[in-house]
Amino acid sequence: MRKWRFYFLFAVPAIALLVLGGRVVHLQVCRGGQLSELARRQQRRVIILPARHGNIFARTRTGHTLLAGSRRASSVYADPVLLGSERFAATAAKLAAVLGCTDGELYDKLFRRRDKRFVYMVRDVTDSQAEAVRNLKIRAIGVMGEWRRNYPGGSLAGQVLGFRLIDGRPGGGIELQADKWLSSRDGRKVVRCDASRRGSYADVEEYDPPQDGKNVVLTLDVSIQGFLEDALSETAGRYGAEAAMGVVMDPNTGAILAIASLPSFDPNRYSITPPEHRRCRAITDPYEPGSVFKPFIVAGAVQMGKVTLDTTFYCHNGLYRAHRGGTIRDFPGCRFGRIPLSEIVIKSSNIGMSKLGEHLGNESLCRIASAFGFGVRSGIDLSGECPGRLVNPRRWTGYATRRMPFGQGPIMVTTVQLANAFSAIANGGELLRPRLIERVTDVNGKVLFENRRRRIRQVLSAEVSRRFIDEVLVNVVERGTGKRCRMDRWSVFGKTGTAQIGGPDGYEEHAYTATFMAGAPASKPAVVCVISIYKPEYGRGYTGGKVAAPCVRRVLQKTLPYLDIPPDKNLVVSSR
Repeated sequence: MRKWRFYFLFAVPAIALLVLGGRVVHLQVCRGGQLSELARRQQRRVIILPARHGNIFARTRTGHTLLAGSRRASSVYADPVLLGSERFAATAAKLAAVLGCTDGELYDKLFRRRDKRFVYMVRDVTDSQAEAVRNLKIRAIGVMGEWRRNYPGGSLAGQVLGFRLIDGRPGGGIELQADKWLSSRDGRKVVRCDASRRGSYADVEEYDPPQDGKNVVLTLDVSIQGFLEDALSETAGRYGAEAAMGVVMDPNTGAILAIASLPSFDPNRYSITPPEHRRCRAITDPYEPGSVFKPFIVAGAVQMGKVTLDTTFYCHNGLYRAHRGGTIRDFPGCRFGRIPLSEIVIKSSNIGMSKLGEHLGNESLCRIASAFGFGVRSGIDLSGECPGRLVNPRRWTGYATRRMPFGQGPIMVTTVQLANAFSAIANGGELLRPRLIERVTDVNGKVLFENRRRRIRQVLSAEVSRRFIDEVLVNVVERGTGKRCRMDRWSVFGKTGTAQIGGPDGYEEHAYTATFMAGAPASKPAVVCVISIYKPEYGRGYTGGKVAAPCVRRVLQKTLPYLDIPPDKNLVVSSR
């Protein structure tokens, strides 16, 4: 009996030692790598160091101002593994009480990532909410700082800027176009910690610093942008228009000083804005230009040597039935006989332009339009640009030949294309690439990229463009269809356009795009402005001369003195 007890007392510890030894071998050999990695993860805490996206600046009278920047914000996060699934419901209820959301929503976030070490609970909380979360003192819940995109100007130039999603991805506009410069890269810091995830911040194992984005400086001037947006809003409201587009440009450099369209939106509230309000219609929406297209065809024809400004055409007293070309009419009440080409533009005769189209032929008409940049993208550094439309002349009919010269049929344009083409007339005949980005700098102000003036081609000679401005376009404003843009101190040159809007069954009744393009001062053009008002209410006014010309005048009246452009008209002071 004693011998059996001796064996028993010896055997039990021996068996236990064998079991423990086997367990040790199993843990070391079979699961050693897995457990070592688990221990390493528990003893290391990775801290994300948020980087800030680059800023977007615009011009002011004396320098630059911020249009898009980043502000510091707080977000609440959780470690579901450390928290434990048994505490999900209670923790979600406590957080919901201080964050103003439902506990079910927070519970779902925890449950979906129950085997992860990180999950965002609520992003971009207020300071008081962040402090309330800290006061809960829940071990697996924390508050971290992040950068949030902020647009101090609200809706000012909103469609140009675009927006950024909450995760930092760009959502259109300059934010998308210049993302390669604006984007940032978060850094990370790895520290040793205990099982409760308390880190010893002095014991840093790894450190990768954050890399902030570069800064982008635009050619936009915030004051001129405000002038344009106010003018568009006032005109669209007065005439009940569905939309409005406008561009203000320096014709000598290609710099876009202002570009806007209505309806607009606030990038700070992009998530509640209809998608159609976010697009910049001045570059995305093509339309038949109507009579604003006439100067390009006439100037191009003169440059080609096909006609002169004194060449006369018979305008059939207001009604022309073209052979295989349909019926063409001038504006009601206009009956012209044989008049020179300069007067055809000044008086805006459709019949005169159709006769010029017959004289030039399809190939020459298409060559002129192409030379001014129509039918292709202008190259403006803004995402989403439409090339417009210029149908291959081989597909034109007799109707197209007579109507294309006054902006109907095979031609559709965008507002920025019109502004750029008109700038070629204003600057002495050079077609330039329009620019929105002026330069890119690093955080220290060092210039990394500079967007210089870029010439595409010479469209007109300086002599032709100068004579065309003086003899034709100035007279459009002084005594022609653009009189509502006439100014006392500066001479203005321009052209009106009233274009029908096409629908699935032909042109819509009483639906027009009213356009006016102008430059000033005529003696030395410094500013070009093009405004198109889409579908104004017919009963209130629908022509380019009545609707759009005063809108352009309003922009020029503020822009010219703001830029210190000297007046070029002799002032007559009367005494009483």
